[in-house]
Amino acid sequence: MIRGFGGRAAAIMALIGLVLSASLVGLRLYTAQISDANVKVREEALVANGVKEWIRDIEHRVVAQTTWDEALLNLGQTYNPAWAHENISAYLQDLGGFDESYVLSAEDRPLYAMRKGRDEPPATYGRLATIAEPLVANVRAVERRRLALGPPGVTRNPPAPVQASAVGLVDGLPAILSATLVQSDFGRKSLPGKAPVVVTVANLDMEFQRGFSSRFLLRNLHIHPVAEIGPGDVDANTMLHDSAGAPVARMDWTAERPAWDLFVRTLPAMVFALAVFGLVAAGLFLKGRSAARALIASETRAKHMAYHDHLTGLPNRALFSERMAQAMAEMRRSGRAVGVLVLDLDRFKLVNDTYGHGAGDELISDIASRLKSLTRESDIVARLGGDEFAIVYANADPRGLWILANRIVSELSRPIDLPFGRVFPGASIGITLVTDFKIDGDEALRQADLAMYRAKDAGRGRFQFYEPEMDMALKARLAMEGDLREALRAEALTMVYQPQFDGDGQVVGVEALVRWTHPERGPVPPAFFVSIAEECSLIDELGEFTLRRAFSDSLRWPRLTVAVNVSAIQIRAGDFDRLAGRLLRETGADPRRIELEITESILLEDDEVTHETLTRLRSMGFSLALDDFGTGYSSLAYLRRYPIDKIKIDRSFITNLGSEREAEAVVGAIVKLARALNLKVIAEGVETLAQRSGLRRAGCHSIQGFLYSPPIAADAVEALVAAPPAATDPAPPIPAIPTH
Repeated sequence: MIRGFGGRAAAIMALIGLVLSASLVGLRLYTAQISDANVKVREEALVANGVKEWIRDIEHRVVAQTTWDEALLNLGQTYNPAWAHENISAYLQDLGGFDESYVLSAEDRPLYAMRKGRDEPPATYGRLATIAEPLVANVRAVERRRLALGPPGVTRNPPAPVQASAVGLVDGLPAILSATLVQSDFGRKSLPGKAPVVVTVANLDMEFQRGFSSRFLLRNLHIHPVAEIGPGDVDANTMLHDSAGAPVARMDWTAERPAWDLFVRTLPAMVFALAVFGLVAAGLFLKGRSAARALIASETRAKHMAYHDHLTGLPNRALFSERMAQAMAEMRRSGRAVGVLVLDLDRFKLVNDTYGHGAGDELISDIASRLKSLTRESDIVARLGGDEFAIVYANADPRGLWILANRIVSELSRPIDLPFGRVFPGASIGITLVTDFKIDGDEALRQADLAMYRAKDAGRGRFQFYEPEMDMALKARLAMEGDLREALRAEALTMVYQPQFDGDGQVVGVEALVRWTHPERGPVPPAFFVSIAEECSLIDELGEFTLRRAFSDSLRWPRLTVAVNVSAIQIRAGDFDRLAGRLLRETGADPRRIELEITESILLEDDEVTHETLTRLRSMGFSLALDDFGTGYSSLAYLRRYPIDKIKIDRSFITNLGSEREAEAVVGAIVKLARALNLKVIAEGVETLAQRSGLRRAGCHSIQGFLYSPPIAADAVEALVAAPPAATDPAPPIPAIPTH
């Protein structure tokens, strides 16, 4: 019986072991199914977010070519098909990877079409019109709201892109369509009405599927239009929707099944465990823990991709905002200051334009590595986007921030050797030291950003600490911008004229100078309000005002030459000669008595637009004078290349005449150069008899300056012309018009 009991006990134990083993196998199989189902859900969410990220990446590639003054001029102001081919078709095809691109006019009529790298008739767009129309309508709706607010004016940052994207069927195959509004990059250019829209198509073809599979580690990825989807079951999948939310296609793939793979691998061990139950149980426990680790790793990967920049691995803007908030909260608890640095590369766009976006990515990755090596483990280094980085520096003090910023500027000023060549990136840094508990992360970042732009304005390749005066200066400058707009609208600016004399003391010409007396601040220095006009796109309006007044007043003095200063921005725009021609017709002025004064900076770029504009002005009858000669990079080459008639010796060379022999030698050399090139020459800023005598010894007899007359009102010019020549001694002082 004992043997029988023992046999029965053994059988019972064997049965129990078998039942337990079977139960464990069944439980393990159930657990594997649940785990793999969770993995599948997470993977589907990851892929859905990946599609959105891919669309955002496509939109970003289009923005580089559409948020650009050149695009606004060549696609909106005057349609240039050659420019569209080079900068829309070729660029988006070769560097952006787009299969089709189209340019729509302000009335949404197709102007340009490209398919597979080849120009097509604009009517080709008709096959996309139904699909793209909702996207274009969304873009136009945003544009209408912006137009209702009025012109944005010049800004330091590019405007937010106006885009709409969705998946649609193009020729029966899925594709990503995007509609993007063409706009100015910094508000310097604008159109009177609606702007063009660029429509792009990126096919979800095999090349896309290979790239997407590689990026997200997916197996057997396929994309099927909805019409081709059968009733059978599929593995992991996500639906792609059009702009109205209707399903267009389905993306399916073979989901990862770490738990099932683990179950298959452990099945022999579980069969063997029928004899060794305890050992199998231990093995199952260990393998279960491995599966848990696989799940944790999958979740970690998804979270990392959501909060880190895919190119550099640094925290992105979302994670940086969280870390900033944590740092500010810690500051309020501990009382220790926090430093925030914002860094922007100085020559990144040049690298991108010269070598392509791949080279730009190489440079960004190298910069990220260098920043990590220069900072502490406790510091937070993030890439905010493009070529902009930010650093949170805990337990900060001014000296520590100064040392870190100086190291970064020095490191990034050194050459960087990359596969495509050697580059000198350079960087401008803005810094703010936060000690006020009321300041939040967004405000700290704004302060650092404002300081960074101040560093760029100061010459780049340097760093600047934030100061409260920067906000005051910015607000004051914005207020002055609004007042200047109102002054131009109300024609509250005035013109004065500084006489120019020949060697006999006879008035031979005048220089037109614009003046602005602010109703509250009084006289505003011309250099100040002219720079404001150049930054906020008012220079064209200010320039037209100055030319119109000078042209009209020139009719009052038929024997005098009237000199007018012209901004470099106006010349480089390419249409200045048309403006000058129109004003000549409206005022009846004689161009042969108008002298346009330009600065050396206009000639330094030596571009064809400048050369052609100056040549056309010269052929219209205007004479051209080079102002402030000798203060820049005076070059014999561009004196010969450009149709210059006169050079104007800068006042900085005149100041020391009569007291330094070297000054007279320099002026004499300039005069000899002018004569050798058959150019007229005049000296400005002459204030003393000694300076006049030095100029005569150097061979320069044409002068202007306070020695003879300050700037005077137009009505006083006739009286001065009628006065006897001031050949020996200057005429009695004439009341000056304020020149502040």
